[in-house]
Amino acid sequence: MKLIVPHRNPDFDAFASAVAAKLLYPDYEIVISGQPNQNLEEYIKIYEDKFPFLKESSISVDETVECAIVVDTASPKRISKKVLSLIEKAKKVIIYDHHPGIKEGGLEGESHIEALGATTTMMVEMIREKGIEIDSITATLFMIAIYEDTGNLLYSSTTPRDLEAAKFLLENGANLVEVSEYIKLDLTYDQQQIFEKLLEDQKEYNVNGVPVVIAKAEYEKFVGGLNIVTGKIWNHLGVETLISVIKMGKKVYIIGRTSSPDVDIGGLMKELGGGGHKKAGSASIKAQDINEVLSQLFEKLKKHITPALRARDVMSSPVKVIYANQKIEEANRIMEMTGHNGFPVVEGNKLVGIVTKKAVDKAMNHGLGDRPVKSIMMPKLITATPDTPLNQIRQMMVENSIGRIPVLENGVLVGIVTRTDILRAIFGNTGGKKRVEGVYIKDGKIFTDIKDIMRERIPPRILNLLRLLGTLAEEIDMKIYVVGGFVRDLLLGKPNEDIDIVVEGSGVEFAKYVAKFFKVKVVNHDQFMTASLFFKDGFRIDIATARTEYYQSPAKLPEVDISTIRNDLYRRDFTINAMAIKLNPGEFGILYDFFSGKKDLENGIIRALHTLSFVDDPTRILRAVRFEQRFDFRIEEVTEKLMREAVDNGYLEKVTGMRLRQEIEKILKESEPLKTIRRLASFDAIKHLFPRTFYTQVMDEKLKRMFTFLPWAKEYFKKVNDFYALVYIFLEYYDEGSLEYVKFIYSIPDKVTNELRDLEKRVQKIVEAIKNSTMPSQLHDIFKKISPEGVCYIASYLEEEDQKKLKNFFERLKSSKPKVVNGKYLQELGVKPGPEIGRIIDEVIKAKLDDRVKDEESFVKELIGIESTTNKSDNKD
Repeated sequence: MKLIVPHRNPDFDAFASAVAAKLLYPDYEIVISGQPNQNLEEYIKIYEDKFPFLKESSISVDETVECAIVVDTASPKRISKKVLSLIEKAKKVIIYDHHPGIKEGGLEGESHIEALGATTTMMVEMIREKGIEIDSITATLFMIAIYEDTGNLLYSSTTPRDLEAAKFLLENGANLVEVSEYIKLDLTYDQQQIFEKLLEDQKEYNVNGVPVVIAKAEYEKFVGGLNIVTGKIWNHLGVETLISVIKMGKKVYIIGRTSSPDVDIGGLMKELGGGGHKKAGSASIKAQDINEVLSQLFEKLKKHITPALRARDVMSSPVKVIYANQKIEEANRIMEMTGHNGFPVVEGNKLVGIVTKKAVDKAMNHGLGDRPVKSIMMPKLITATPDTPLNQIRQMMVENSIGRIPVLENGVLVGIVTRTDILRAIFGNTGGKKRVEGVYIKDGKIFTDIKDIMRERIPPRILNLLRLLGTLAEEIDMKIYVVGGFVRDLLLGKPNEDIDIVVEGSGVEFAKYVAKFFKVKVVNHDQFMTASLFFKDGFRIDIATARTEYYQSPAKLPEVDISTIRNDLYRRDFTINAMAIKLNPGEFGILYDFFSGKKDLENGIIRALHTLSFVDDPTRILRAVRFEQRFDFRIEEVTEKLMREAVDNGYLEKVTGMRLRQEIEKILKESEPLKTIRRLASFDAIKHLFPRTFYTQVMDEKLKRMFTFLPWAKEYFKKVNDFYALVYIFLEYYDEGSLEYVKFIYSIPDKVTNELRDLEKRVQKIVEAIKNSTMPSQLHDIFKKISPEGVCYIASYLEEEDQKKLKNFFERLKSSKPKVVNGKYLQELGVKPGPEIGRIIDEVIKAKLDDRVKDEESFVKELIGIESTTNKSDNKD
């Protein structure tokens, strides 16, 4: 056996050195002892298939070791006793370490110990010399190790060779974004004290229309690293511009950070005697009083802040508009002629909404061109005044994910500001990429950076997996996003490990590429351009190709085609489910929220993406209500109006019964399904789902009692079909024709409706038997052929006290099952196989229910004896 051994409780340098040694010595096995450091342990959870190793517990002390390679230590004290005993028996020992201080008492063997910032540096040098190729994931691991052991290349132990190794790793695809996730710079005690003082004494000022936060603190002794402290507080506050003013001894130190294009920190610091660049800088001034320095700062600050532009400075005017009563086909013609993707809608000289090209296209596809524009416009408007600062307008665009904002003066439309206008004014052009605190600008579009939220709320294993997926997608030139409910629940702070991935490219091909790095089962669905990955622990990831959908007619399943992430999100049901997070390195954590989903989450709103949403897919009516009740949100007014119109126009009836049943079954899985059913009833949707069902107060009471009983029934019977339990109540007293129709569309089996018909006739007598505490044996005769769903139906007629009686009967029935008497036992007594065995067992159960049995065997023998005598008499006759 040949071993590679890092020190006990390994850190990144130890583990990475072992992985590097494995590349140099492929026939050796890595053996890990103790508990890896926390950040390494999180890393290993996601990369264990990529970098396999043995645990100390899996090897025997009796193993014969031909050679042992020890990395990142030369001290036997840092190796477990078990592993050390194997090393001592090895015929050859090779040591690689970067701690030259250990001489006496060190391991004996062929030593390669050099004063470097990290052992990994030495191993990387050998890999480079031998021309061994490494992929980006391996390069990133080695880079993490070097950064961790050199304090991001800032410790005095760092050497030029460490820097050369880092350069080589960068050239081989090391991902610095991922490195930063595992390497953290903690504040010292004194720095933390200054951080807290600055946080306690910070205030926002308006300088030339630009917000600037100034934080001040005094500390008795000199502390280094004030730039780190300022950077951390800047990130903590999430502001555009922060200036820290800190007095230590006889000097006052000024450090600035900004993401605003209107603020020149470097110019300010230069005037104060320091330096820097436009976004960051520092200066120090000899002064006894911090307030004197603050006065100087305010005096000079105005010169280095460009007065804020306002809407009137960039807006387009006059504004082209469409009238509310114009036909949709006319709006379509105007859009095609002008190339514009949206227009303000006016009615009676008043701005009443916005209509987009997508809404017009959908209406035209459905043959609705002769309808007025106001029937598809979005009436909820985000507006500005001519004096609204551009920074505020930019934030409005970010929060609402919109590309144009009308400008009103005294209620009159006087202009419009587009995304292009604002980016040209702020950044001077509309191309390239820019990252601002909490904001990401790319190709003229504004996005939100939620990387910090991801770090805080996503379990490390999942977060690392998402990073890895992003890296793999980058390697094959695909854009990748996590989408839908995962993003929604992340922003809500709710756990959700149901991961849906969308790639711009081929989802099937990406799944195949991922499978090269993981031990996963891949299931492809080529027809739908999707694939699923199944991990060995049961974890699942669904991968889809970004696609768009075309509804050839209302309520039908859509045609699908390859598309971009925006079109993929636009095909979804509601704004809160139409968000994506990009996973590619460099843009990891960027929220793609084109339709204001994040804002709707914050405001607790369910909003459809467009005015024909419920015509395209009427099942969204049920989903809207389900999400509204699950999250305690409210359906937005326009969306509710569209839902009611779709219900009244009979669109639910155009959906296949199986799709409706699937949505109803999802409702029944919610924690409080009755709330959702009641809300659907308020839309008159129940009678459109079940044509002869009228939601009355009596029905509501029955459902309330049934749902109260249902959890107990599921526990007792183990298997209860929620949908059938519901339809027993919904289909009660249906005429034959209507019942056959509902049976057909919802695929309800005959046995369900046959039992319902039977119970309808008997339910009142059964209820009376329960209320009157009928003998348990008689109840057994009543219930022995009734299904669990039928029992729930009967329970819907019972108040709480009578439901307790019913439950007590079934609990008693469970304990009355024969313990000795069974078919085999009865056959040994001479009873022939057949119905007679079942009848005798049934008699035993009833006797036990009524407390008429003390001993099963005696009772049965007596019962059989009586039966035998009777049979003999019958034979004589």
